[in-house]
Amino acid sequence: MSGNIPRRNAILYLALLGSLQLAFLWIYRVRFGAVLPIVGLVLLLGLLALLVRSSGAWPLKLGLLVGLIAITTFGPSVVAMAARQHVGLTFECDGLAMDEVAVDRLIHGRAIYGVDWSGTQVDGYASVWGGVDLHDYPHFPLMPLSAVPVRLAADLVHLPFDYRMVLLLFSLIAMGAIAFLPVPPLSRFMVACAIFLNPALSLATWTGHDDMCYLAMLLVGLALLGRRRLLLASAAFGIAAALKPFALLAFPLLVVIIWKRTEGSAAARLRRVVINGTVFGLPMLLSVGPFLLIDAPAFLHDVLVYLTSVLPIGGYGFGGLLVALHLVRSDARFGFAPFELAALVPAYWFALRALARRPTIAQFLAGYCLALFAVLFFARYFADNYLAALIAIVLCVPALGPVSFRIVRQATPKALPPARDVRLIA
Repeated sequence: MSGNIPRRNAILYLALLGSLQLAFLWIYRVRFGAVLPIVGLVLLLGLLALLVRSSGAWPLKLGLLVGLIAITTFGPSVVAMAARQHVGLTFECDGLAMDEVAVDRLIHGRAIYGVDWSGTQVDGYASVWGGVDLHDYPHFPLMPLSAVPVRLAADLVHLPFDYRMVLLLFSLIAMGAIAFLPVPPLSRFMVACAIFLNPALSLATWTGHDDMCYLAMLLVGLALLGRRRLLLASAAFGIAAALKPFALLAFPLLVVIIWKRTEGSAAARLRRVVINGTVFGLPMLLSVGPFLLIDAPAFLHDVLVYLTSVLPIGGYGFGGLLVALHLVRSDARFGFAPFELAALVPAYWFALRALARRPTIAQFLAGYCLALFAVLFFARYFADNYLAALIAIVLCVPALGPVSFRIVRQATPKALPPARDVRLIA
């Protein structure tokens, strides 16, 4: 059963996103070769034909989709890693270069905040913004810490370490989370297309942007939330927030779900919120805490001051518009926090009210998208990889609804409410 989601929606997702993905691969065939888009095209056409002709056979369809993702999404990363050993860093982003150096510094017990990155492979990106990023590391520590085991494993088998190995690992975690979502196969099919056949997000991953790390844990949290494992979901969302602070925006929505899900008095509900909130905050505390104790000014300057005051204004949001209209200079000390707060408050007002009325995983994700857009659009710099991740999450919302599923305790069959009360209007 696939809820009330028409099969044509899955066909549309696959045809549109898959075609765009293959178009990107063909454009970059000089870099990735022509074999990947050609094999991908054969898989795409076969899968589309199967979707059109059959309403069942979902194990086969999902298996073919995994193959298509392996060829068109994971394949380019593997090709890029292999080519790098001969040509060096070419089209990779500066974040990848910096993360790899940070991992090496952590392994050798050296600082990663308040560091001058000159003389490292980050030096090649000094002209991006006049070299301002040579003196700041704006990532949370769990991002390089999570890569340390991968780097040690690569060293053990004598493989040159590439941060895209970490991204591939988190991509596999994301695929497992999608398979664990408590929704029909058609919905999981669409979510997988939205995440892995999204050409903008794929291109970001190919170049080494680390958004897949927190997106994977966000999907894990969503799957656990949908299966009513609230404590584990809180831990997963907390890990996502410790990887990238964007996931912090999910916490108020999580509180509403916990409050609605907990039975008993207000005191019992509050106690459950505190317990889950503590679990949510532990990954951040355990990963950030030691760096704050070692050198709080350096950490705060790199991850807070840099992103709010030093980073040039621009991108695809309000900041880019201000610069384009010559209302502010790209290097101006302009405060965006009041604008973000002014957008976030009404976003939460609508999102939390809607979630309280309809506590479903689709509504949860829709509320998160609204809050994330409010913050990103009015941020100092709305980067292209942020936009790609946001689009991928937004595409997951209609894929999850309307689905006959609610985040409530399962009633006995005799006590089931009428169908109109359990249907989701996403």
